[in-house]
Amino acid sequence: TPLRHQARASAHPAAAEVSVRRILLLAALAILGVAAVATLGLGVTRLGLLSGFDRNISHGMNELHTGVLGGLATVIYSVLSPVPAVVITAVITAVILAATRRIRVAITFAGVVAVTWLPSAVMKFLIHRARPDVSTLTHPVAHQPVDASFPSGHMVFVVAVLVAFALLARPGARRVLTVIAGSIFAVLVGLALVVDGVHYATDVLASVLWSVTVGPLVCALCARFILQQGKPRTT
Repeated sequence: TPLRHQARASAHPAAAEVSVRRILLLAALAILGVAAVATLGLGVTRLGLLSGFDRNISHGMNELHTGVLGGLATVIYSVLSPVPAVVITAVITAVILAATRRIRVAITFAGVVAVTWLPSAVMKFLIHRARPDVSTLTHPVAHQPVDASFPSGHMVFVVAVLVAFALLARPGARRVLTVIAGSIFAVLVGLALVVDGVHYATDVLASVLWSVTVGPLVCALCARFILQQGKPRTT
């Protein structure tokens, strides 16, 4: 029937029923993730934990900031800064809408990215970690950012986008390829941030932990309250 055809046409794997139990489990995971990030942040700032590790990695990686590699690291940091990141999210959202013609799918993508990414700024404010000391870097950037360093908003954003794409990709080979390609890109971004000398390694690791624990909860909530509300009902 036309109604059943419409249901099949508008079905999306992310719109599958999400139980309250699953949401509660993901909420517990998110709480643990945020607590772990906060604990790490307090440890590196108040207790000096991993300070030698961070300094050595930062200094060693920054020595690679030469030629094409150095230029690429700087470009990655600039392109993924907050304002361009918002534009990138808007463009991807528009592309998803044009490709799928499903406003709820597009809204879900934007919602997952925004709700995973933006709250990390609160953690950044609370931890208030200073950026790597430019006097210890071989190739410091011309204008070292003055805002707090932990966690990295750039990295939170990139992994949040990866989580959103993984949600929207259909199960099977397409989802696996999405996760693999996204993970490779995320690793490259993380390395670029450390090579550029704008973040410590623990900033990057904390950002990944934040997004991979908070992101799934946001995905589940969006699936339940946005995607599932748009599922056609059949009788």
